[in-house]
Amino acid sequence: MKKLIPILLILVLLLCACGQEAAGSGSAQPAQSGEQAAAGASAGEHTVITLNGSSAKVSGGGARDEGETVTISAAGTYEVTGTGSKMLVVDTGDDAMDVTLILNNARITNLSGPAVHVKQAKHFRLQLVGESSLVSGEEAMLQSPDPEATGAALLSEDDMDIEGEGSLVVCGYINNGIGCKNDLDINSGSIAVLAANNGVRGNDSVQVKGGNLSISAWGDGIKSTATTKEGKGCVELKGGNVSVEAWGDGIQAATELRILDGSLTVVARGDGVETSSKALKGESLVLLSGGQISLESQEAAVRCSTGNVEISGGSLSVYSLTEGVYAGDKNSAVGDILVSGGELSISAGKQAMKARGSFTVTGGSIRALSGSEKQSAPVGCASLLCAISGAAGDDVQLGELGSVQARQSYKSLLLVADNLSAGQSLTVSNRTGSVEAQVR
Repeated sequence: MKKLIPILLILVLLLCACGQEAAGSGSAQPAQSGEQAAAGASAGEHTVITLNGSSAKVSGGGARDEGETVTISAAGTYEVTGTGSKMLVVDTGDDAMDVTLILNNARITNLSGPAVHVKQAKHFRLQLVGESSLVSGEEAMLQSPDPEATGAALLSEDDMDIEGEGSLVVCGYINNGIGCKNDLDINSGSIAVLAANNGVRGNDSVQVKGGNLSISAWGDGIKSTATTKEGKGCVELKGGNVSVEAWGDGIQAATELRILDGSLTVVARGDGVETSSKALKGESLVLLSGGQISLESQEAAVRCSTGNVEISGGSLSVYSLTEGVYAGDKNSAVGDILVSGGELSISAGKQAMKARGSFTVTGGSIRALSGSEKQSAPVGCASLLCAISGAAGDDVQLGELGSVQARQSYKSLLLVADNLSAGQSLTVSNRTGSVEAQVR
């Protein structure tokens, strides 16, 4: 187990500890009125489940107290309030039905399994009201995780949507934080996840459309795994603010990874020896077309294994001890990097842009410092590629085009900008000297 604990992880630990302490006290938390909690979720009456330690009170139909669990077995809207240790199970049977669950200042801790387990539902919608938490296992499990453990603190075996204006802390001490075996959509809300393995996992797909999502994971941060279903295995960010700290990959998609909008910060803390530790990884496609993206990793920051990396917009800042953007497999000539827009700032310990196929730029800007002299120039545009060596902290001057600051030692500079033209000469300098470079 890794010894360093990120600041985000410490914050989530404290929040989860508060939830566990409250669960042990057996005292229920204040809740909003049922009318307030149900607003926007479902018209008409709904069932209220009030937790109090190891007991629960069910007011309304469709749910029943079954000892260690409370089971929801019919379609409808259900509001959960209070603090307790009962696992909440959703199982509508073979005639799968839609279920909306409102967490209204609810804290659920299950020491041996999921806090919420959706076994069967046509579509499951989780709405957040107030401040809630879901905990599986206990903190000590982070130091000695069970490699055979499965599941998640919030686990759904059918499609799941998360929405609302409230907040949710999820602690998956046993395995994953949030897990979905089908499609997982995060639409809104403020969600903090701590996980012994993966932070957020949707087997078929993960979509983040809005809200605030913070993840600290000993495995992968966000992950989708399906490889045999057409159109599945993808991860897509359309909006919101997402922050990921992971010892595995920051975001990993079994097929396509698409970043369309929003704010994304990823720190992949692993060394890439025991497990893959890339910031963004897509098997067949990595598409970056918008948003503000900041990446740090020891392995390649942006990696597409068997397909192309396409960048058409947004702002991308990369700090990697190896490659910045890498497309293709080392044993083939397949894998293109295609840049048609966006602003790229890259500091890479090896090549900033590495394509096994072609490297083409038709728009956008690139300012990249590479720790390798093997960096290749793109085709399709005027670019400046020159050898210049320096150290971390250098302010590398680019003539009249400004400067770029080095985050680590470097041996070459790649520059692409709208106002460059072939044959133009540019003076590139740092604190140790200068070189005259020609645009090609």
